[in-house]
Amino acid sequence: MTLTVRLDPQLEEQLESHCRKLRLSKTQVITNLLHEHLSVASGRRKTPYQLACKLGLIGAIASGKGDLAENRKRYLKEKIRAKHTR
Repeated sequence: MTLTVRLDPQLEEQLESHCRKLRLSKTQVITNLLHEHLSVASGRRKTPYQLACKLGLIGAIASGKGDLAENRKRYLKEKIRAKHTR
């Protein structure tokens, strides 16, 4: 199948640079990106965030709170309020 994609000049230059670095064709790079994106979007492959959550790595190292990444705004508000109530 042939597919035409219009890219802005900056994105086109980034793609060309990336292809030169990896010595891959534009077709190979775009095909690989589509495979990766569609496997994540379909739920067959987990995102790095989902994997880290499953392994308990997000926010659990120094703080001991396993939900630090998900509830960062709440924790930040609590810290700010604690500072201003003194």
